[in-house]
Amino acid sequence: MASSAPSRFDWGALAAAACVLLLSTLAWLWSAHEAAQMAAMGDMWMPPTNWLSIQGLFAFGMWLAMMQAMMLPTALPVMLLYRRCLHSDRQRRAKLVLFGAAYALMWVAFAALLTGLQALGELLRVLEPMSLRLPPKLGAAALLLSGLYQLSPAKASCLAHCQSPLGFLQRHGRPGLAGAWWTGLHHGLYCLGCCWALMLVLLVVGAMNLWGMAMLSLLVLAEKVLPLGIGWRRGSAGLLIAAGLALLIW
Repeated sequence: MASSAPSRFDWGALAAAACVLLLSTLAWLWSAHEAAQMAAMGDMWMPPTNWLSIQGLFAFGMWLAMMQAMMLPTALPVMLLYRRCLHSDRQRRAKLVLFGAAYALMWVAFAALLTGLQALGELLRVLEPMSLRLPPKLGAAALLLSGLYQLSPAKASCLAHCQSPLGFLQRHGRPGLAGAWWTGLHHGLYCLGCCWALMLVLLVVGAMNLWGMAMLSLLVLAEKVLPLGIGWRRGSAGLLIAAGLALLIW
């Protein structure tokens, strides 16, 4: 017989959510601060980044802050569900921290990849250090690639895991502290497989474009949380492809 007593409020879940959202908020504030500084400089010419100095580390920090700002909130549902699955585990806190750190590490690696793309773009003189925006033809190619990937089986497979966190944990959850780390990496890998192409849009609108970051964040969150179905992916793919073709023609 079920008890009629009200369930106790889960302060631990609230604390975990607050920590994740606080980290994301700090990343957003840092990104907004840097975007404001770049906007204040206007169209001032900036020399190529000196990658062997503090400038290279700063560029990596910029990409890192953007990735964590955009992606940490989207991982919150699976992290809270993972915490519930560990309700009677004495190592619950350590496992949750390891899971979250492993997930974040995947986006640290992707931030390093984007930093490398920036360095290559500056070397080939197709990416300006100030705007971090690709020229029209390459920008159109990035939009077309992002749109086509929205329709790919790889996108559908990765998104299915992200949309069903309970199913993901049932299939891929591993025991022990090492298991928590590998489960976080596994989830981060699926998340990266789901969203990497959308992140290329940042190189079209400008990497420090806060409106572009916000729109992409909402798109990623909607894909993972809302029961939108394949029609949503087709619609977003159509918009990206149309924007790519328009940019190519224009």
